[in-house]
Amino acid sequence: MKSRLPAPYGTLIDRESTIEFKFENKTISGFEGDTIASALVANKQWLLSRSFKYHRPRGPLTMAGQDANTMVQLPSAPNALADKEVIKEDMLVTGQNYTGSLEKDSGALLGLFSRFLPVGFYYKAFFKPRGMWEKWAPLIRKKAGLGIIDQQLKSPYYDKQYKFYDVVIVGGGPAGMQAAIDIAVHDCEVLIVDENTILGGSLNYARLDAEGTRAKSLRTELVNAVEANSNITVMTNAVCNGWFADNWLPIIRGNRLYKVRATHTILCTGALEQPALFHNNDLPGVVMSSAAQRLLHLYGVKPGSAAVILTGNNDGYGTALDLHDAGVEIQAIVDLREAPDYDDIAKAAVARGITVKTGYAVYAAHSSKASHITSVDVRKIISQGVCVDDGEIINCDLLCMSVGYTPAYQLACQAGGQLSYDDQSAMFTLSNCPDTLHLAGSVNSLWQIESVLAEATRTCLLYTSPSP
Repeated sequence: MKSRLPAPYGTLIDRESTIEFKFENKTISGFEGDTIASALVANKQWLLSRSFKYHRPRGPLTMAGQDANTMVQLPSAPNALADKEVIKEDMLVTGQNYTGSLEKDSGALLGLFSRFLPVGFYYKAFFKPRGMWEKWAPLIRKKAGLGIIDQQLKSPYYDKQYKFYDVVIVGGGPAGMQAAIDIAVHDCEVLIVDENTILGGSLNYARLDAEGTRAKSLRTELVNAVEANSNITVMTNAVCNGWFADNWLPIIRGNRLYKVRATHTILCTGALEQPALFHNNDLPGVVMSSAAQRLLHLYGVKPGSAAVILTGNNDGYGTALDLHDAGVEIQAIVDLREAPDYDDIAKAAVARGITVKTGYAVYAAHSSKASHITSVDVRKIISQGVCVDDGEIINCDLLCMSVGYTPAYQLACQAGGQLSYDDQSAMFTLSNCPDTLHLAGSVNSLWQIESVLAEATRTCLLYTSPSP
């Protein structure tokens, strides 16, 4: 595998156990614990599928199942997320939504006519003159839909189980673990639900200090405290996919649906990184900063050889340090801010001699074969939303975006919470949640680790006593 980094990189993989699977009839080697996407990227295969409308190339973006870029076809499952689906021996995987071959998709010619195919054009174009819909309908229905279903598939066995807890915490990151530790001392029965294979959340990949050691030590401390408390139950690889009245929570884990009742629910679901807007921002090789860090630390994959970091905060500088430590050449840090307020992490990146361009933006990404990024056009910002006419071309095979976050708000909004945006602070906030539903951590728009832990502790004080 061409892009693997040595230990301690790759906490989720077992280097002693090699697994081979097929992607587009090519044999791909990975390690136990790899996802389809991480194994493919390790083998320099960034192109996974094609977009639905224009058949544009699609590659990993978040490496956390938070986007549709990684949808691939499995024999019995269309639209499987390649960055969440763990590889198995002799697994058969193909791309989706292409005509001919994945690399040479003749359907991509539709992109040449994009100016004539605006959003929703088909609602008007195919009904005139009268009777034309019957002519167009067979072609449209043939093109509609993503993936192929297996009509012969026999449904596997599923069951359900009822559970009752004093407090259910959704999210096993630093806020979730701290909240569980603080609540459990009151002799409460606590359940932590996390969709990932291990506890830790961002502590498993993010950089909290200039040296890059604090996240690991804090995770070890919190996980040990959780495991030592018999009042805390942990469900990993589990998804809470709804919130209903009186804290009724459906939790899916494997082939079982847990119907859980709780006195209180604490959401520690974290935040989602937002993409930057520029021309060709969907090319393979353009990823969220956290995706690059996940590839490095969780799967031991070096995601590129020359990177540009586009950032609007100090987190991008932490990504630059992580990539630099892994041997990736940092071509430039492009900071949208004219006068950044550096923290210790950003100062450490500057001290390494990395080129920093403040008050600049990425105007466009380029690709020689329309399948992977090869360079970016960087331009000076002269006013809000306006750049100079001429820019600088910087060669790179990786562009990491760290320009902002949105709280993982879905469960809170289902419970009646309201998502608002403050233009002055450029932050989202959640409000109007039910009295028995609480928020802690970055889902509550807190970013500094000290604030995250303190908020988790404060939230626990809202819990009065366990159910009778």
